[in-house]
Amino acid sequence: MTRIALFAINTSWYQSNLALYYLREMVRDQSYEISMRSFSISDLYMDVLKGIYNTQADVLCFSAYIWNRVYLENILPDVRALMPKAIIIIGGPEAGHLSQYADKAVIGAGEARFEAMALGSFTNLNLEPEPLHLKDVPFAYHPEDKQVLSGKILYYETSRGCPFSCAYCLSATDDRDELRFDYRSEQDLGKLYRELDALEALQPRTVKFVDRSFNAHPNYAREMWKMLMSKPRSCEWHFEIYPELMSETDIELLAEAPPALMRLETGIQSCDDAINLAVGRNSNWSKAKTMLKLLKERTRVVVHADLLYGLPDQDLQSVFDSIDELSTCFPEEIQLGMLKILPDTPMVEIAQKRGWLWAENPPYEVLQTDTLSFAELRLLDSYARVLNLYWNKGEFMPQWEKLLKKHKASDVIRATIQQHEKDGFALHSISKHNRSKVFESVVNSFGLSFS
Repeated sequence: MTRIALFAINTSWYQSNLALYYLREMVRDQSYEISMRSFSISDLYMDVLKGIYNTQADVLCFSAYIWNRVYLENILPDVRALMPKAIIIIGGPEAGHLSQYADKAVIGAGEARFEAMALGSFTNLNLEPEPLHLKDVPFAYHPEDKQVLSGKILYYETSRGCPFSCAYCLSATDDRDELRFDYRSEQDLGKLYRELDALEALQPRTVKFVDRSFNAHPNYAREMWKMLMSKPRSCEWHFEIYPELMSETDIELLAEAPPALMRLETGIQSCDDAINLAVGRNSNWSKAKTMLKLLKERTRVVVHADLLYGLPDQDLQSVFDSIDELSTCFPEEIQLGMLKILPDTPMVEIAQKRGWLWAENPPYEVLQTDTLSFAELRLLDSYARVLNLYWNKGEFMPQWEKLLKKHKASDVIRATIQQHEKDGFALHSISKHNRSKVFESVVNSFGLSFS
């Protein structure tokens, strides 16, 4: 029997790969012996190579994205040398950049194409059937997956496409508007309820919805949230939302959610609407700020808020202003991330026209813009690390609340960086004890008591 091996090389042991579970389901009823293996990029190289080789599979399938592409570039030539007769198929956002190592690089949705290749015994790798609508893609998981997925982040999607056109995003040119379920159909709602229960039965640490702008269809989102709140749940459920699209109806609903049930990831990027508009993102910071504050005041959901640095027309002060504005909403987490110039996104053309520099290899981070120097971007790296160490861990929120009554968050972060330099601590791998010592010194420097 022909053997197919599906390989995920993740960034961490607790991650999983939804795409490979889809592929497994697409060929489950065909006459193949299917195996799945997961590794992480921190695993020993020879252990991963041995794991791939030991499958002795006839068809080897790899999922490629920005965090594992370099790893795959290194290992695939050795896989080819050891298994010269195997068919290598690569899918995912970075597949096109690895085509020289593959018999087939699948660009875009791959479920229907993989099924067609399998039906033809992989003798024709260039079949191009119509992509499946998300509602026709089989549910990815089975009860026996619990052994592998328990305690990990489990990925799930209920929509494809995005109504927005943010230039830096892989969904910028994705004009699909596919919903897995019709929230007006009792039959579909029943199917959704069963899938949510099946996900929870796998005992993941978190179920993360990969839907872009989950609440772009507000009624759809509310039905999902109601189902999750309809009975006690054993894991966290993570959604990426636009706070500007929320209303009082959403706040009233989410106010009923118990603690630790839901995490909302809110992509703010910049609190300056003009800067967001320069990358095609229509934002309304005033509305978003109101919703973030209401989420904090009236609900118990965890809010993770994203900011980007390196955007067009953004200078140091505008980044500081966004940090200062967002911090007044007191989200549980603030992630300050560097802009990435992802291939095949409109951001490439914008960056080229402005004469920017960015890394040639994944994750394609900006090196210099027309308004931010390399040194200034590296300074903002330090601001991001301080937020991770002193805000996102949740250890010093009473002190932050006291500080922000009279001071700006960016000034507190600057003082924390200076205190690290004075004490000789790097901005990573610092113990909780030393974090407390550092932040106590920072709080005292502003004339306040730490306790």
